[in-house]
Amino acid sequence: MIDPSSKDGTQRTEPLLVVAEFVFTEEGAAEMQRHMERTLTEARSIDGCLHAVVWSRPGRRLLFSTLWSDRQAVTRWVENEFHRRTLMPGFRKWCTEGWFGEYRLEVDHPRAMRCAACGRWTQGQPGWSEVEPRSCRNCSRGLPG
Repeated sequence: MIDPSSKDGTQRTEPLLVVAEFVFTEEGAAEMQRHMERTLTEARSIDGCLHAVVWSRPGRRLLFSTLWSDRQAVTRWVENEFHRRTLMPGFRKWCTEGWFGEYRLEVDHPRAMRCAACGRWTQGQPGWSEVEPRSCRNCSRGLPG
């Protein structure tokens, strides 16, 4: 896809959001918890991983949300040794349910954060990032993130 905002017509791809949800047995949840920090570290270290987070939900459910620069980045994660040798076979043993979905990020609206010091809102890009904006546009104080 050609980026319409690019003056030089450079090629870019739309980021790919991958969502995965797993339901764990009691033992499986404990085992996954042992691997959680490394899972996020490994995913975030892959060239093309833009963002990786996990949410814990009721019923021993984990929801993973990862944003990748392109499909090749997802392939690099799938082929990652830790993912291939630990997580993939582990999920087969630890889980009672699993699901994956892939979505193209066509529009990325700015993220807005409220400044605790002055109360003003500041927008930042990329919207999917939890670290932007970094400072208040009004008083320049640092924002959480």
